[in-house]
Amino acid sequence: MTTNKGDKAVRILAGLALSAVVGLSLPALAAKDLVIGMEVNSPHLDPANTNDTLSQSIERMFYQGLIGFDKEMKMIPALAERWESNAAATEFTFYLRKGVTFHDGTPFDAAAVKVNIERLANPDNKLSRRILVSMLKTVEVIDASTVKIVLNEPFGAFLNNMAHPGTFMISPAALSKFGKDIGQNPVGTGPYKFVSYRTDNIKAEKNPSYWRAGYPKVDSVTWTAVPEAGARYAKLKTGEAQFIYPLPPELAKAAEADKEITVITAPSIVARYLAPNNLKKPFDDVRVRQALNYAIDKNAYVKVVFNGYSEPLDAPIPPNLAFHVTQGPWPYDVAKAKALLAEAGYPNGFETEIWGGAATLPRRGMEFIQQQLAQVGIKVTVVPMEAGTLTQKTSGAPD
Repeated sequence: MTTNKGDKAVRILAGLALSAVVGLSLPALAAKDLVIGMEVNSPHLDPANTNDTLSQSIERMFYQGLIGFDKEMKMIPALAERWESNAAATEFTFYLRKGVTFHDGTPFDAAAVKVNIERLANPDNKLSRRILVSMLKTVEVIDASTVKIVLNEPFGAFLNNMAHPGTFMISPAALSKFGKDIGQNPVGTGPYKFVSYRTDNIKAEKNPSYWRAGYPKVDSVTWTAVPEAGARYAKLKTGEAQFIYPLPPELAKAAEADKEITVITAPSIVARYLAPNNLKKPFDDVRVRQALNYAIDKNAYVKVVFNGYSEPLDAPIPPNLAFHVTQGPWPYDVAKAKALLAEAGYPNGFETEIWGGAATLPRRGMEFIQQQLAQVGIKVTVVPMEAGTLTQKTSGAPD
């Protein structure tokens, strides 16, 4: 991923926008109990403290926010039927959907919104998604179905933040009951109710009291972790799973030839990137960070790691997200990378580690980067980690 070349504070490297490549077995269309094969474990299910995309996807079964997104990533009403703001973008009033209850019977109302937003904003809770409401001044309960959120300063993108999974509404009674263990006991207003949790196996059953007519469509959903790509594909082939993500890209063509499997490819908002710790040497030097980016061939990465089912990013965010502005992919230039390293005082490179997931695709990506950086004298040790361990080490969120 490239950033603005004039920004010397943070440099995020070697990113690629991915196509969503999933496998769907035809019997899944009629399945009442859906099994989803996923690539990695889910560390926990507290949306206010979640940093990984998989856990956020699972949390959508249980939870909802005041605002949602449609398929085109446009904001739509969810638990709030409508909203308005003042001209200064410091006050946002939400008119809540009436008659909605949490899975434990607790009413969803303005008081519940206040509990959730204040919990997220409280720095003592050390929640990783606090940044979404860090500008909060007060949450005012106008009446049971109206809540006003007042900010310390103007922030025009606040509504977008309220559509983020980090602001999903959790039952206040459940927060009181489970405390820090809420991540293993999700209680929301969503289409599915919690049944059981292990980091590698999560089960939910349909919520018969769900407020949206016509949903949910299936009786239960089970998410099961299958990190090895071939084993995950085998579960789809045998019918043990009706849906897998990601479909191993090297097996996509074989899956397309199977009449019992539907392969879905579509532009994704997922981006892969390297994130160096620029508070530590040698990554505190912008020339080193630039050298890393020049040293990695993104087009080769697309072919080797994702079998062509991705493309180099041309901006810090994927094209199908709001505010995307094309900047152009970062070029591949080994000579330039070596020159920058020498200028920064590392003519012979250095040694470092790269952390990532333990599943097949993350390992393959890290090993590719290891080989690429070896060309400029950087010796990389690949350190694959289970999802909970990786989350703990990189964000401090609970396992």
